[in-house]
Amino acid sequence: MRKPLPRRQRGLTLIEALFAFLALSIGALALLRFQPELRQHAEFARQRGEAVRLAQQEIEGLRGFATRAEFDAIATRAFTIEPDGLGSPRYALQRRVDALAWPGAKAIEVIVAWTDRQGAAQQVALATLVAGEEPALAAASLLPR
Repeated sequence: MRKPLPRRQRGLTLIEALFAFLALSIGALALLRFQPELRQHAEFARQRGEAVRLAQQEIEGLRGFATRAEFDAIATRAFTIEPDGLGSPRYALQRRVDALAWPGAKAIEVIVAWTDRQGAAQQVALATLVAGEEPALAAASLLPR
């Protein structure tokens, strides 16, 4: 036969369960409160990633020029890239090509700017150096003099 528990211990497990449920509920409410902020940060990261991809694509296009005359003809250029889906911002891409002290070398800076959903201006800038030699002549620099 089972001994009855002392009177003061009856219902203690129920109170512990209620406190555990209360703590779990407060934690779940805190997570729900931060979800919109986490979603906003994910959207900013996606937009930044897209801007970097566009800037890299522009730089790689400049590296693959056909002739030195075409490369020298490249000046500051600005254009807009229309959004490809719902919620995508309009990206404004600007590139600047400057001659350096090295013969034939060019400094390229590509700036991608956009406005996020909150109306704040954002931008990403990538800079690189490109040798001004035609790609077809790239192996000629390896030949002995």
